[in-house]
Amino acid sequence: MGRHGTRAMYHATAMVRDYDAAVERLGELIGLRVLEYSELSDPLIGRRGGMTWVGDGSLELCEPIVDGAAPDRFVRRTGGGMQGVALLVEEFSATIDHLDKLGTPMPVQMPEGFGFSSPRTTAGIQLEWAEFSVEEDPRFGAQPPEYGPQPVLDVAHLAYVGAVVDDPVPDGRRLAALFDTEVTFERPAAGPGEPVAGVSVGDCTLALFPRVGDEESLALWGRAFDRPRVSLMAVMVAGLDQARAALSAVGVRVLDKRPGVLVLDPKTTADVELAVVDDLLLGDPRR
Repeated sequence: MGRHGTRAMYHATAMVRDYDAAVERLGELIGLRVLEYSELSDPLIGRRGGMTWVGDGSLELCEPIVDGAAPDRFVRRTGGGMQGVALLVEEFSATIDHLDKLGTPMPVQMPEGFGFSSPRTTAGIQLEWAEFSVEEDPRFGAQPPEYGPQPVLDVAHLAYVGAVVDDPVPDGRRLAALFDTEVTFERPAAGPGEPVAGVSVGDCTLALFPRVGDEESLALWGRAFDRPRVSLMAVMVAGLDQARAALSAVGVRVLDKRPGVLVLDPKTTADVELAVVDDLLLGDPRR
């Protein structure tokens, strides 16, 4: 028998209305490069796209292709954006058993060795679990694709993935138990737009933010979140002043002035919610 354990963040996931436009825009802005592409018409998945590479991590970028499937419903309801997180685990069958013991069912299980747990028992966050990566993954020996034109930002790291939840501290502890990792920080008194808790996903951090009212949410994030969900991908660069000027020059609007972070208007970033930071979060193994 194998064991459950979270090795790494397999990828973050974004669902967008136009895959090709998003690849082009995010390539221009943050140096996104396509690792692999597929079209999956199985109603349980129903998308075209695949894993891309940003800094030192992966974003699965997808466009719905099956009417009424989960990706299609998500994009119709939200307009598109960050949708979930996939975790690379030691052994998929052991993960199923581990989650089941903690009251988290996995209703979607694919024979290839991956599946999706129920968001109702994971603080509202869509989670995918997989025991494999693709052969194009640079973390397992493949060469990263070459850049096209020089991107606007020189991204060093995919710094973290953010999610808005109802109660970050207990939700973080619950997720750490499911992941078999640790809570990396708790800051109950964090200010508006600051993460209240962090959870290790092996090689990266899931940062938890409190869900707020629509007006405040629009000011902070450019989106009103009607329920908990993965809500943000942060990339790290060397200098925020230079980043702000470079982004402004190509029509990207910065929503809020917070120390150490630029939150970008998703209307100007192909519907994908992005932040630019100049440091990694507390407890990140790359610090």
